Amino acid sequence: MLDIAIILLLGIAPPILSLWMLHRAQVKYRQLSDRQLSAIATPIVGRLKALPPADMTCIEGYGYVIGMVSCRYNARSPYIRCAVNPNGPCEGCRYYE
Repeated sequence: MLDIAIILLLGIAPPILSLWMLHRAQVKYRQLSDRQLSAIATPIVGRLKALPPADMTCIEGYGYVIGMVSCRYNARSPYIRCAVNPNGPCEGCRYYE
């Protein structure tokens, strides 16, 4: 009987510990003042204002895209230009279609 109780305790302990740690993190986050939260978020906002670079265009339904959208091989992604010439540029690319 004692063996069953130990096994049950060992099985239940990790989820209870996880919930307790999650609760502590939520309480700590709530205690941060608005000024501290804005100081944390400011560098992210600053980086987003620098976007988009000159070779990005905005397409409705896709968002920002790198390179020439008229090319058949364009990935229509803000991270990679195309499968054939991912680093670009599109001008002078022999695979441009």
